[in-house]
Amino acid sequence: MKNPRMLYVLGGFVGLTALVIGLLSVNRSALINWQIERGVQEGVASQEVSPTRFELIFCGTGTPQFFPDRSQPCLGVVAAGKFFLFDAGQNASRQLSATASPFTKLEAVFLTHLHSDHMSGVADVLHSSWLMGRQHDVDVVGPPGTQQLLDGIHQGYSNDIEERQRVLGVEYLETTVNLGQAIEVTIDNEEAVVVYDADGLVVEAFRVDHPDWPYAYGYRISYGGKTVVVSGDTKYTPAIAKHSRGTDMLIHEAVNLDMMEQIASALREFGGPVNPDRLALISEVHTPTLEVARVAQEASVAKLVLTHLIPPIPANFVAEQHYSDGMDEIYEGEIIMARDGMRITLIE
Repeated sequence: MKNPRMLYVLGGFVGLTALVIGLLSVNRSALINWQIERGVQEGVASQEVSPTRFELIFCGTGTPQFFPDRSQPCLGVVAAGKFFLFDAGQNASRQLSATASPFTKLEAVFLTHLHSDHMSGVADVLHSSWLMGRQHDVDVVGPPGTQQLLDGIHQGYSNDIEERQRVLGVEYLETTVNLGQAIEVTIDNEEAVVVYDADGLVVEAFRVDHPDWPYAYGYRISYGGKTVVVSGDTKYTPAIAKHSRGTDMLIHEAVNLDMMEQIASALREFGGPVNPDRLALISEVHTPTLEVARVAQEASVAKLVLTHLIPPIPANFVAEQHYSDGMDEIYEGEIIMARDGMRITLIE
């Protein structure tokens, strides 16, 4: 036996490992119960909303393209003791859960337009918030066509709702508040229209220019002396600067033209399922990064947040700096690159 000391050490390690395994086996139920209790406590706490808080939760900062760092467009707003959504693309419910958003306090969903990546998650958001305990109505506010969207959701989920109520009880799942009600808004001029006004929170809709869509809206959100503007999908339009003038924050979509051309060049060289010439058409209906900076400067907004990043990029400093290159030479304020899960508090 060349190294008895090593055998003693090894034996001690094996004995300690066996002891740990034994203790874990004995206390497994206690550990699991503790995790369950902690999960329930955290879930309940996440649904509590301060009546004075004004907070933004970026639950989707990407595009229709599936991308690991960025889900389809979705912005959560906590204000006036309630929770609101502005657009809800695919994966919205999962992102809201991941960010511990106050899901059951959902009061209204505001749609900028009816492109799939802005509304494909609406059905799940409405259904999941109801299934998890929401006990009040939800308004779905949007352009013409919103009623048709809600009618389809109601029809598609009708059998599921009946079964859920049978199993869980109508007294728990209130039948009249399950999948929301539509409020269609038609704006045919350059003025903003109040679409929500309660408990000090005012939301106004205004028309933007998203070609091929007769009605596409941006939103102006005001609460507690703070104002945030959400652009929605749009090419450059003076309406954004007009309705954002002097506000605390402009949240604007963006397309990086150089990166789109690089993608098109790669597609021409290597081939792919997408016609590279189509990428130029996509760029034409969105706002290039430098023009976003010009809008923010014209409006003298305090902060500019880029979201709905076209093309989607990794959530890291290097990619984001490259994406926003040149913007700080035009816009003098702070530029923030939104990421999925980012939270910005305007009022504690």
